[in-house]
Amino acid sequence: MTLLYPFRKVLLCSLFSLGMLAELTVAQQTTIAPADLSAQPAVGQVSPYHPPASVQDQLPNGLRLLVVADHRFPLVSIRLAVHAGNALVPPADAGLAGAVAALLTAGTATRSSLQIAQEADRYGGAIAATAAPDYLTVSTSGLANRVTPMFQLLSQVVLHPTFPEEEVALYKQNALQELMAERAQPGFLAGVQFNKLLYGDNPYAVTAPTEESIGSISRTTLHRFHDRTFLPNNDAVLVVVGDVRVSVIRDLAQRYFGDTWKFGQPPQAPFLAPPVPAARHVFIVDRPGSAQSTILLGNLGITRDAPDYFPLLVANEVLGGSFNSRLVADIREQRGYAYGIGSANRPQLKLGSWFVSTEVRTAVTSEALKEILRQLDALREGAITATELDQAKNYLAGSFIRNLETQAQVADQFLMTALYHLPPNYLETYVSRVLAVTAAEAQEAARRHIRPSTATIVIVGDARQIELGLVNLQPGSMLTIFNDKGAQVGMFPPSGVGKR
Repeated sequence: MTLLYPFRKVLLCSLFSLGMLAELTVAQQTTIAPADLSAQPAVGQVSPYHPPASVQDQLPNGLRLLVVADHRFPLVSIRLAVHAGNALVPPADAGLAGAVAALLTAGTATRSSLQIAQEADRYGGAIAATAAPDYLTVSTSGLANRVTPMFQLLSQVVLHPTFPEEEVALYKQNALQELMAERAQPGFLAGVQFNKLLYGDNPYAVTAPTEESIGSISRTTLHRFHDRTFLPNNDAVLVVVGDVRVSVIRDLAQRYFGDTWKFGQPPQAPFLAPPVPAARHVFIVDRPGSAQSTILLGNLGITRDAPDYFPLLVANEVLGGSFNSRLVADIREQRGYAYGIGSANRPQLKLGSWFVSTEVRTAVTSEALKEILRQLDALREGAITATELDQAKNYLAGSFIRNLETQAQVADQFLMTALYHLPPNYLETYVSRVLAVTAAEAQEAARRHIRPSTATIVIVGDARQIELGLVNLQPGSMLTIFNDKGAQVGMFPPSGVGKR
């Protein structure tokens, strides 16, 4: 009996409390007005970004150093980039920069690939490299109290790779398999052909290897490219972000990248002007039996340092920069032609490209293309509403802040400003420059940089199903048809060039 009494008392108290809570909840429901779900909530002003303090320096050999103090976490993120991207590789050697990046961590004079990975594990991180059109970047991260081993391993990988024969052979086998798999993807085929046509003989034209260029990769070609481009005065940048002291990083940079890394003569790749089309052209990459068509259209874009870069950002956002855009509302929501559609300006160091991309059902290929072109004309000639302008600017500003939350993101953004030689206050003023864009400025940028009348249009799909509808969009025009390896195989209407 004495054991049951306390339990009964607790049970009665709990039931009493639940009853009081229920009465309170009912009372609250009767006094709180329901939310109005018919109106969008008000969006507050986006706060400016206040970057952490940074210090810039340069070693005697030409290596630029940028140190950013970020004491939020006991971590360090390091990026080392050099002007050794895909655009420095001749077309016959396409993919060589990517091979160098992949094989930097395959072995050094003192460590195998496994030992490199194990050493990165010991300092609590990883190490890897990637090749972009302009730059090759080696990235590593780890615990702040292990920053010295990080510099040791990074210097070995960057300065003393051995490109072991067995690792090179394995890489080439995998690269051939990846190329085969990528050629089964219509988006890959569209991108490769679009860049070739847009840039012509310019180095930015080649974006993918071939079987022949992969086959020509060897230890000799890898070492030759590495020795020719991995120079501290070849626009090389070392960015360190984390819980560090600037004096310590300066000493480590000098010890591991200053004393032994000798400067040289950076290579100068020929930079031919891209073609300037006088009219709009449609090109088909034939993919027999395809149930849908991949559309990629556009023209040369602009670089990050262009005077109207931010107005074009806003104009593009209104058009197709995100889900809340004109192209999505029209092509996806209203007409149901596509599941997704978007547009973007892709800036490189010296040039840029602006494009629209989507995938539509084969049966509506010409109708979808016609509607996309109509939307481009409408942006150039019609007004941008106040609502569209505010939504575009708020999205761009908010997305920018959201992409600077982690230490790795901060490192990547500071590296970008250094590589593309942007003003020191670029990150700090980004939000204010976006918010300052007017509707008139955005529309003027659209008129200048979005050119549907001379656009390059690449469509990957079943040529026999889509060619008639496409040629009827522009009476008197001629369609050029390629296969999945980029070889021209025909024209429509037929003109005797090749066979399909």
